[in-house]
Amino acid sequence: SPCSPFFLPADTHCGPNDVGPDPNFSNTIATINGKRAKPNRYPKCKEVYELYMDCALVSEAAFGKFIGRCNQKKKDLDECNMVERDALRKVNLAAARKHKAYVDQRIAEEEAAELAAATFLATPPPKKKGWFW
Repeated sequence: SPCSPFFLPADTHCGPNDVGPDPNFSNTIATINGKRAKPNRYPKCKEVYELYMDCALVSEAAFGKFIGRCNQKKKDLDECNMVERDALRKVNLAAARKHKAYVDQRIAEEEAAELAAATFLATPPPKKKGWFW
């Protein structure tokens, strides 16, 4: 197909019909000094991320980052991301515990309803006292 990745450059996007490149496609991946830079996941660490990326992709891109000139900025970025990840983890854990309590309550209600139905069905009908039976 013409949209195969073997026939198109990496920054080309195929349209919905897969008949060729989409003329309205815009590459949303940021580039710094001609190199692709993924955005940081945590917005509170934006300043630290920009400092590290400036060091790693612009000012020390040729050789400095390989001999450790950006190591402290990378450590600062990792520490900031770790703090943000821990905060997000705590929020997600609280939400998960709340959801688990809700699910456990619903399961208990359904089991109680099934038990009540089972006891109702398990009791034999009363014997009729009449002249025919």
